[in-house]
Amino acid sequence: MTKHNDSNTPRRLESKERPSLDVLKKNIETELGNTSDIRTRECTVGEQMIPAVLVWIDGMVNSIDLNSNVLSPIISKSVELDMSPENKQALKLLSHSILTATETTAVTTPAQATSLMVEGWTIILIEGHNAMVAVNTLGFETRSIDEPSSANVIRGPRDGFVESIAMNISLIRRRVRSKQIRVESQTLGSISHTKIALLYVEDRVDRKVLEEVRKRVSKIDIDAVLESHYIEEMIKDSPWSLFPTVYSTERPDDVAGLILDGQVAILVDGTPFVLVLPCTLFHLLKTTEDLYLAYPVATFVRWIRFVGFLLTLLLPATYVGILIFHPEMVPPQLLSSILSARDGVPFPILLEALLMELTFEGLREASVRMPRSVGSAISIVGALVIGESAVQAGIISSPSVIIVAGTAISSFTIPSNSLSGSIRILKFVMLIFASILGLYGIIIGLFIVGIHLSAIKSVGMPYLAPFAPFKKDEAIRSFIRLPWFIQRNKR
Repeated sequence: MTKHNDSNTPRRLESKERPSLDVLKKNIETELGNTSDIRTRECTVGEQMIPAVLVWIDGMVNSIDLNSNVLSPIISKSVELDMSPENKQALKLLSHSILTATETTAVTTPAQATSLMVEGWTIILIEGHNAMVAVNTLGFETRSIDEPSSANVIRGPRDGFVESIAMNISLIRRRVRSKQIRVESQTLGSISHTKIALLYVEDRVDRKVLEEVRKRVSKIDIDAVLESHYIEEMIKDSPWSLFPTVYSTERPDDVAGLILDGQVAILVDGTPFVLVLPCTLFHLLKTTEDLYLAYPVATFVRWIRFVGFLLTLLLPATYVGILIFHPEMVPPQLLSSILSARDGVPFPILLEALLMELTFEGLREASVRMPRSVGSAISIVGALVIGESAVQAGIISSPSVIIVAGTAISSFTIPSNSLSGSIRILKFVMLIFASILGLYGIIIGLFIVGIHLSAIKSVGMPYLAPFAPFKKDEAIRSFIRLPWFIQRNKR
């Protein structure tokens, strides 16, 4: 009787320490809330034909990798192994000698297993073993590499970032094939567990900027990061400012050039928009294509952008301020034409300008939200039809239509969408100042904007650099695109 009890005692302990395959599988399904997209595949392993189950989440794994690197080796090669529960090295031998996947690890709890499954891993459960083998089989459908939709490429590479962080890193590495590139990965979002990566060139990055970016990213506490703008708002300087202090782009060649200049890029899984720090006002008015054009042409185009920036901000306000407070500044013949065109218009100049600007902003938003095939038609036809009809009906004057059209064209010369949006808002503020004090109000508004711009920074760099503080060489390069034979050693 004693011998019988002694022989059964180890079996009872073993049963408690080694849950059955069904229990392990049930624990994982319970941990995931019995979601319907869990997939399983039963098989046998080892010379003892021990039952095993592969568990993964449908749509998160690459089926080819799963079949060729996990399932096929287990079925065809594992018969040579001793997979009995008594063999403590069984799982290690399976990982090192049978599975051909690039990354495997051992997990001991359902929580660890499910954390990897939601990232695209496959879990291998084997009867009689407490531990489980996790295999990286991540591979879901992604958008093909194509020209970025937010930036029209005239000359230069026509590939853009996609929603896969691994692919985006490779697009940068294809351009900067240096061992000095560093990638620091981490996860943000207590629920989304979104992967992000800091990317920089070790021997060129500003160490103070890098440490500040690391510090700000590490302090982010958020449930989910679904797009890079989530991070942008939480790490930017002067969060209440209208001006963007973080640069975002879809172009790999743009990011490659910026990290070569010593800046830090932040890549976020699930979005094609990459963030770059630090960011200044004059950087937002330049484009990567300036480096691909002949330097006289690139300089001329850059000056047009600067003029367009000022016209977007000041043209409506100047029109309203001069006509209300300083009509003597307008040549008599031109003033007579404007006044005759306004004859019969029921609205004051300020209200007329506001209505026209708001109408155009509505048309712009409508064209963005409409299907691409009809969006451009709506913006063009809408502007022509509404403007012409309103002039003929005597609701608005033709000079106001010209001013609004000029302002709209000028706003399209600003390469950064974030900066363009900020200036489009500020033009309404300048309109109010001009309607109260005329040109004096515009000057006061410019002083306020200038003081604000000189006060904000981007991870320690003044927003108006290199003009405040003034650095001669960099200031010249901001206004003039120097030829490569001059600037090649200064980059």
